[in-house]
Amino acid sequence: NKIDIKKLYEKKFSLKLFKRTISKTGPRKLYYSNKSTTTLDLALNAYADFIKKNKKFDTSQIYNLIFVTETNNYCFPGNSYLFASKLNLRPNIRLYDLNVGCTGFVEALDLAFKLNGNSLIVCAETYSKHIKKFDRSTSSLFSDGGSVFYFNKKEISILDTFRFFRRNSYDDLSSKQNNLYMDGKKVFDFVNSEVIPLLTSILEKNKKVNLVFIHQASLTVENSIKNKLKNFKIIIPSNIKKIGNTVSSSIPHLISEYLKKNKIKKNSEILLCGFGVGLSVSASILKINK
Repeated sequence: NKIDIKKLYEKKFSLKLFKRTISKTGPRKLYYSNKSTTTLDLALNAYADFIKKNKKFDTSQIYNLIFVTETNNYCFPGNSYLFASKLNLRPNIRLYDLNVGCTGFVEALDLAFKLNGNSLIVCAETYSKHIKKFDRSTSSLFSDGGSVFYFNKKEISILDTFRFFRRNSYDDLSSKQNNLYMDGKKVFDFVNSEVIPLLTSILEKNKKVNLVFIHQASLTVENSIKNKLKNFKIIIPSNIKKIGNTVSSSIPHLISEYLKKNKIKKNSEILLCGFGVGLSVSASILKINK
């Protein structure tokens, strides 16, 4: 369901407040799943779309299934078991469930690289179900979304991975009793004091990197990162204004959109960086081998 933020603000507040809010958050429209739609449903829809574009895809080549979500259908088992069952994947496939937010895709890539065989990485989140009443810090930012990414070890390798978390920050972006809460100031402080210095350090030491995919947190965060990294000769794609913050799926969606109009050349080195729930940050340098 498309949520028109402008109409929502005009109804609840004012056009002036709407303009001030989207100058910080970015998206004019968000996407909310139906009440009956789960993270498993979003994942299966993403997989169906993946198969349409890759009709000769051989599921027997999937040795590992990594499902990233903070909202499993059941308390247990994890969504990987449900997903593998729905698709009739072979019973000896290795299943992994990551209860991780905005760093989830990057962490799944790191895990996939260390495992034997190729991996299917599935990300899905329905943050809208955690928004019980209108909150300007979350209601105008998060979209529901799912994604599927096939990690072929012959085509992609990981040169280096970086991780960091801030102790005792777990309440700054959290959901208790299904109520989503975010302390925007503390998240922004984390980005400026931890994420940007990490990215700067990585880029200073890895001159071959010229393409950076960052988690689509908000327009304010994105502008801050771009401003601090403006001296580096890099491309930083963006789609926060189009679809909002889709949590662990934001980087896969960004990559997919970028590849519609651009090609990533063989031997290219690209940087991926996810940050958020924790508060934590995960970054990886990928080399495209094929």
